[in-house]
Amino acid sequence: MKIICSSCKKVIGIQRPFNDNSEISAKCPGCFEKEKKEALKPQPLPAPGERKVIIFGGGVKGYLMVADDTTKLSMSDIVVSGKTFECTKELRDNFLEYLEMIEKDQVEIVFLESTATKIDSPLRGCRKKNESDRPTEDKPKSINYNCTVTIPKHHTILMYDNKVAQTEALLGVIAEILAKEWMAEP
Repeated sequence: MKIICSSCKKVIGIQRPFNDNSEISAKCPGCFEKEKKEALKPQPLPAPGERKVIIFGGGVKGYLMVADDTTKLSMSDIVVSGKTFECTKELRDNFLEYLEMIEKDQVEIVFLESTATKIDSPLRGCRKKNESDRPTEDKPKSINYNCTVTIPKHHTILMYDNKVAQTEALLGVIAEILAKEWMAEP
């Protein structure tokens, strides 16, 4: 039996039974490395109005879209079957009650995947005294990318709890930075 690379169709080797002319698909080391490098390249984010299909590690498929003004979510928000929830420990029971009312096992969930923000240099923001009366230019806005996936209800609960933990961790970091700044002031 011949072992053939499924990409470049090169014969990689042979295996028993040697008199059998059938073929087995595999990947040669060169094609494997090429695909690995391609997969590790950063993928461009979708432009406004575009959807980009993504596949998560567990094989769950979803898509990314630029959020418009009506669908901008904070880091702690998720939208489950059309209803927005702020992920906090105090509101978890309300979230679970809503999930119980949904008859289907699969639910559509939307969450903030990432945000792109342009930050101007502090030096470019400095103005001379006589320029202070001029109208300021519109600052570039941040772009939010929402991800939409359809997942089982029990995964939605895990996602909710994960959002709670992320929010608490972020608030802890911010509180620590503020405390250090406060202690360092003369």
